[in-house]
Amino acid sequence: RTPEKLADSYRPSGSPTRVSGTKVVADISFANIDGSGVCKVDKSLVCKGFWDAVNKAGRICLPRRSGKTYNLTQLLLFFSQSPEYSKLKEIPDSIIDSSLLGSSDVAQLDMATKCRLKRECLFKDSLLQTMHPEFFHEHFMRYPVLHISLSKCKGKSLGIFIVNLCGAIVALSEQWLKTYYSNNCQSTNVDINYADRLKRFCVKYESISYESADDGVKYINFAQKLFEALSDFVSDVYGRYILLIDEYDIPFITVQLANWTSEDKQAAQGILKLLFQTMLKDNDNLIKGLLFGVFEIPLTEMGSGANNIKDIRMVPTEENDIRGSILSASHPHSGSGMDALTDSFWFNTNEVELMLDNSTRWCAKI
Repeated sequence: RTPEKLADSYRPSGSPTRVSGTKVVADISFANIDGSGVCKVDKSLVCKGFWDAVNKAGRICLPRRSGKTYNLTQLLLFFSQSPEYSKLKEIPDSIIDSSLLGSSDVAQLDMATKCRLKRECLFKDSLLQTMHPEFFHEHFMRYPVLHISLSKCKGKSLGIFIVNLCGAIVALSEQWLKTYYSNNCQSTNVDINYADRLKRFCVKYESISYESADDGVKYINFAQKLFEALSDFVSDVYGRYILLIDEYDIPFITVQLANWTSEDKQAAQGILKLLFQTMLKDNDNLIKGLLFGVFEIPLTEMGSGANNIKDIRMVPTEENDIRGSILSASHPHSGSGMDALTDSFWFNTNEVELMLDNSTRWCAKI
């Protein structure tokens, strides 16, 4: 049970591996890495693993620098039907394969078309497309995806905490409203009603001050109602969606460690309970949801309201789990389900050696 042997058991030596590229860069975004010839390991099977292993809501907790942000952005760019301009702005047009252009000139293409073609090139000939072409065709760029980062949901007071928490949802809401108003010329009355409702919540948020938000009881359901408005708007206009939440643990840790009164802590916990219950449990608009974080917060004990979340553990926590991982190393990698999901984080010894060999060609000093 040495660390080396256990590491190999988590990542079976027979797992699909495809190392490509030679450049070395410090980045964590899937698009920025895969779109610039950087030396990397193909982790595209994470998309199939997520779809197979997560029924409605899942949670992955891993240390920093283990591939969470890389895989989250990869899930976003694979499943999302939106152009995702912000995730692709650093990728040059030259990445677009000429075979996809036909007789068109890339300079004459609109931004949405360029983004679509760039994403096709990012996943072209990937393990996912090669091993699961039917899945790829069925799910690539097919769904609305809500991506929320809770990294800034902190605060020295309850008021600051509430404003920052709601601000994360408002920022996402404003992105969707901007897309809606710029692209929708034939909106139905129902669409307009949902859009106006969400816009009113965003306007109301602008009037909230840190001082007024310190009255936690007054705003205990504001974040919940705000997300409900966003959820109803997106599902009505674009369809049921996938929800990806990054750094979900930050607001819980903030409340736990805050030097607040017991009443303020209780109010904050009530806000989080209602919000997470609305996002992940009592949500008919949700297709699948996934939480990413570092710490495995006991959500049920902290009253999150989201007790239906499936924990996806990459590292065995008990003796039986360790034995199971060791045994699994003797079985062929399926390329789907939990195999694909757990194989998409960290690197095994062979992958590290291959990346070092490739990188040395680019920089002999490595």
